[in-house]
Amino acid sequence: MLAKASVALLVLALSGSGAAAQAMCGDPPIGPVIPPPAEIAQKTPAQAAAARHNAFMDIKTWQGALKSYRDCLNATVDTDKRDLGEAQRAEKPDTKKIDKLKQEMTDSGHAWDTSVDDEEKVVNEFHAVQVAYCTRSDVDRATCPKT
Repeated sequence: MLAKASVALLVLALSGSGAAAQAMCGDPPIGPVIPPPAEIAQKTPAQAAAARHNAFMDIKTWQGALKSYRDCLNATVDTDKRDLGEAQRAEKPDTKKIDKLKQEMTDSGHAWDTSVDDEEKVVNEFHAVQVAYCTRSDVDRATCPKT
């Protein structure tokens, strides 16, 4: 698990969410560590159910933090758009300020996109766990999606 968390931290560090987005909104929340499907298959039915449930709850908590992070990114872009409009309408537009605001909006957009990619990856990992759980014959499948 430690190795998986280390990889996640490295990916987030290299993703380049943008200096402006980081300055305003901080780092994106770190995604939960999802157990691999093979681990779910090796657990007892009760342990597998608990691991799946805990992963689900961790994801929901993380998604709440992602929402706050994305709300901050949206607010940052809204402020930059307003400031950009004012800068462009100025009697003598400051091209450095205009370029900086445009770059901040681009960086915030990249940070948003990276957070969506991270969320999709985590949800796909959870789906693999759910499939591993629901294909077992010794577990309560009442919580499994109907096929």
